[in-house]
Amino acid sequence: MKSLNRPALPTALTFAAAMLLLVFSGRGADSGPAAGSGDAQTPGTSSNGAISPQDQADALHFVIAADREIYFREYMTHQAGDKSSPKVATWATPGESWPLPSEMLRRAAESIQDNGAEFSYALRYLHPSNPRDEPQTELEQRGLAFVASHPTQNFYGHEMLGGRQYFTAVYPDTCRARGAVGAIVVRIPLEF
Repeated sequence: MKSLNRPALPTALTFAAAMLLLVFSGRGADSGPAAGSGDAQTPGTSSNGAISPQDQADALHFVIAADREIYFREYMTHQAGDKSSPKVATWATPGESWPLPSEMLRRAAESIQDNGAEFSYALRYLHPSNPRDEPQTELEQRGLAFVASHPTQNFYGHEMLGGRQYFTAVYPDTCRARGAVGAIVVRIPLEF
């Protein structure tokens, strides 16, 4: 029987992302750009103390990457059938099939969008096995190429999509279950 007090991944992710955004929003106008930014210029924090789009994207990525890493570890432990490990999820049913880590990330991203989030994120690969995971915009393509050749750096840029301006951040995927060059793309609207 599953534990009733364990929140669903999208709920936990949304709550954690909101908390991180609150923490980062207190950084104010003195916060500088993140190390390792790509070739695109990023807007600074506004003089009114509002959080910058880059800080928002970085905070969201921090939560997404942490959730992805935790799920990946749980998934691998479950796949190995290591019941003696204290880290094996107590809420899992023996023999239960789990979604792949990339599928879990996609489900969480879709759930957040279904709940009206203004930001979005996705996992993209330079050479995906599923066309759904290939870069969808020219900026995503450039960002993936950049992080492939600079795996410890992020790529930031602006793009216009559907008549709306976005800040887009591309982060190297550190949870690579399949050796493909991948990235997590976080997109923040600049206009509401």
